[in-house]
Amino acid sequence: SSILVVALCVAALWALAGPAFVSPPSSAARVEDAPRFDQAVQAAVLGAALAAPEAAHAANQGYAVLQLGWAVFIIGLGPAVLFWIYFN
Repeated sequence: SSILVVALCVAALWALAGPAFVSPPSSAARVEDAPRFDQAVQAAVLGAALAAPEAAHAANQGYAVLQLGWAVFIIGLGPAVLFWIYFN
């Protein structure tokens, strides 16, 4: 069992010590070659990119509130039952 653990640790270290990262190419593209956009276009694209995850989860918000309500109800049942048993 301990031999298996040691072998697993050695295998993990060997996998991590391998060529995990690749060096960038020597002739990387220059920043000034990138196209420049108007600030309004940049703001619109950034706003759309930030709003996309919220729009994707908008339909699930009611379900999350429903789950939270049930969690409060179930967790509250324990003390309520103990309270009822104690006083009856």
